[in-house]
Amino acid sequence: MRQLYLKRVHRLVWVLLPFYLLTLLPLFFSSCTLETSNNGKLDGFWQLTQLDTIATGGITDMREKNAFWAVQMHLLELKHPSGNTRLNVLFRFEHKGDSLILSDPYISNREESDVKITDPTDLYEFGIYHLREAFFIGRLTNDYMDLQSDRFRFHFRKY
Repeated sequence: MRQLYLKRVHRLVWVLLPFYLLTLLPLFFSSCTLETSNNGKLDGFWQLTQLDTIATGGITDMREKNAFWAVQMHLLELKHPSGNTRLNVLFRFEHKGDSLILSDPYISNREESDVKITDPTDLYEFGIYHLREAFFIGRLTNDYMDLQSDRFRFHFRKY
């Protein structure tokens, strides 16, 4: 009696298994989407090492200031040189060819809510003078990046 029962259960499992697989398998693949970045070498954690003033030819060594840019997906975070995490700024950005355009700046405030920046003077300490800032990418490798705005040339090394 028990063997007959086991044979029927075994047959039922093999009959129903393809049905379950065909109905559940698409759900497994559709519920998970893998989002990837198309930023290439731009993604990463960059330290600002030197800032050149284009108008005067002045050069400032920035290595001791610990100013960092973190790039991931569609967000760029500027870490304030003073180390004050309340003054970190988030930007949306577009990276196309040899151009990098920053826009929609927010002061990063994880404890409450991010605050939209409406006055560009809040960005002057970062060397950014517009709410929408365009850069020319002079060099972008796995280790180094040079960006140029209308006022400054930024030199970075990747961490």
